[in-house]
Order: sequence, then structure tokens, then C-alpha cells
Amino acid sequence: MSILLVGSDADAAGSVAAGLEGEDDRLRVDPIADVDGTIERVANGSDDAVVAVLDRPEEGGLRLVERLRARDPELPVVLYADGGTEDAAAEALAAGATDYVRTSPSIEGYVLLARRVTSAVESARAIREAERRRDRLERFVEVVSHDLRNPLNVAQGRLDLARGECDSEHLEPAADAVDRSLALVADLLTLAREGRTVSRVERVTLADAVEESWASVETGDATLVVDPEADREIRGHPGRTRQLLENLLGNAVRHGGDGVTVRVEIVEPMYTTTRAVDGGGAGFYVADDGPGIPKNDRKRVFETGYTTATDGTGFGLNIAKEIAEAHGWEIRATASREGGTRIEVTGVDVVG
Repeated sequence: MSILLVGSDADAAGSVAAGLEGEDDRLRVDPIADVDGTIERVANGSDDAVVAVLDRPEEGGLRLVERLRARDPELPVVLYADGGTEDAAAEALAAGATDYVRTSPSIEGYVLLARRVTSAVESARAIREAERRRDRLERFVEVVSHDLRNPLNVAQGRLDLARGECDSEHLEPAADAVDRSLALVADLLTLAREGRTVSRVERVTLADAVEESWASVETGDATLVVDPEADREIRGHPGRTRQLLENLLGNAVRHGGDGVTVRVEIVEPMYTTTRAVDGGGAGFYVADDGPGIPKNDRKRVFETGYTTATDGTGFGLNIAKEIAEAHGWEIRATASREGGTRIEVTGVDVVG
């Protein structure tokens, strides 16, 4: 880890540099007294962090942080201040400093500083690596979207034409394979594009979201029953909440059998005299009166690629789980009161 250490007192800066390198042999510390030289070097992007040794943090610390942030918004900047106040620390952090450590005449001061510096560098590296992976994933999504879906769509169209011109037992299985491939690509794209966290949360009327999702699912002769209590608001990302519901409803229709009835109801929190019962948080569930899921398979249904249907992709409930966890919700499979499947989502903020 290449650390640029800036301080007006050359002796003090040299002492801190030696103390840091002595505490962690991963640190290579280069003391520099010239603030302008520090700014120029930061612009070259050759260092992992800047440590500023300050006598009067309230005077020079904020200006230094602001200048560094103008050059590099992401570079870790740790202020090592002689004394200082809580207000000075708060102002420095508000200005963009990564951390603020008070000086100590004892060796323990360098121990703390070394830990804070290495932690800041490791965090910054982890963020950069996550961004690189996200960029690679976005490129992958573009390739999948263009290079796989387009030829599959062409094949699907040709098969439709062929079925209109001739009768062959091979055409229907081929068309099913193409349809399944397109569904698999769509599920993979959903997994790739959706993040692990939810950035925007709004009030969503659950009953309305259910009805809209039901209209997007191939329901056949299935019946939807929405409990009147579901006409309440929950806090969630509108689009991702709807995607979760589409996957749960679609799963119930596909696996529930002919004429399945699908119910959506609110889960009320359950309380003892002092606390909510474990697993009894507020939320909602989607249940059906189909054959249900064997008890030993109820956790596996959320695994990537797990399916018992010959035409399934194995991503529907996995995507639902990803969306639930992105909201901080919990999702589980259990038995419905009719003996079918009940997928329960709890930890939801029900506000209506």
C-alpha cells in the first residue's frame, strides 16, 4: 500500500512514516511537506491513500481535504491531528475526509493510525473491484441481450413459419426449446441487472401491485383471490416489488395444476407480551391449493437453477429471493392451509 504522508513539520512527518511502516509491513510511506506537490501527485493516481499530519486541524485540514477531493473524490484521506475537537473531526468528515485520528505520544497511536489507514485502503480497493465487476457484468448483459436474444428470436419466427407450411413432430419440441431459452435469457438478464440493494423506496398499494402483476402472468384457467386486507400500502421499490409478485404468482400458476386458486393476503405481526414472535413480522404471502412442496425441498426452491418442471428455468423463485433480500425482507416457503404452497414475505413495512 503506497501512502503519501503530508505534513509541514518534516521531523514529525518522518516519525509518523516510520511508525506506520513499523506497525504494518504492507505500508510504504512517502513523507512530503509541500501541499501543492501532494495535490499534483494525487492527480497522477499513484498512491493508495493520503495521511495528513496536522498541528491545527481546524485551520488547514478542511482546505486540504477540499483540494484533495477536487482532484480525487474516492482516494482515502486520513487526518492525523494533534489534539483537535469533536467539532473539528465532524467538519473534516463532512468535508470528505475518510477518517480522523487524534495523535498520541505512545506507540499505541501508530497502531490505531495504521489500522485505520489499512482499513480505508482495503475498503477503497473493495469498492473499486466491485465497480469493475459491475462494469464487466453490464458488458455481459449487453452481449447476452444482443448476441443471444436476436438469433433466438429469428429461430422462433422461422419455426412459426415452418409450422404453418408443414407438419413435423420435430417442430414443436424445437419451438419449446427456443421458448425456454428465451425465458432463461430473460431470467438471467433480470438477475444481472438488478442490484443487491434497493435505492428507491415508495409507498406501494399491495392489492394494486398484485392485480397489475397478475395481468402480466400467463394464468390460464387459474383464479386469483386478493384478500380485502391487502388493499394496504407497503414500502418498497415499485418495479422490483411488482417483479417479485409476478414471479410468485407465476410460480403458483405453473406448479399449482389445472384450475388452481391463488390467494394473496397480508401477514400480521405476531406478538408475545414483550416482543414479536420469531418469523412473525408483518408482510404478505402468495398461496395456492396445488400439490405443494415437500418439506425437505422448501429451502431448495430458492436456489439458482432449481426446478421440478420440465419447462422451468429454475430462476423464478431465486429472483424473488434476490428482490426480497434487496429490500431487507425475508422469504420462505411453507404449506398453505389447503395443502398447497405458501410463499411468505415478512419484515415488510406495512403502512396502510
